[in-house]
Amino acid sequence: MLVCICNGITDKDIENAVHEGATGFRDVHAALGVGGCCGQCASYAKSLVEDTVSQLQLSNNFHLAQEIAC
Repeated sequence: MLVCICNGITDKDIENAVHEGATGFRDVHAALGVGGCCGQCASYAKSLVEDTVSQLQLSNNFHLAQEIAC
C-alpha cells in the first residue's frame, strides 16, 4: 500500500527499512524521506514504524526464548 504519495514510499519499503536496522521514525525518514514533503503521511508512517519495530522485537524475543529452551 502506498503510504507516502510525494515520494512513492510503500508500507513494504518502511517495513524493509525497519528490518534493515531502522529503530524509529527518524531513521526511516532519513533513509527513505517519508514525511518530508507535505507531511500528510507522517502520523500513519510513525504508527507503521512503531508496529513493525514491536513485531520485530516480539519475534526476536520468541526466537531467543526458543533457543534458551532447547
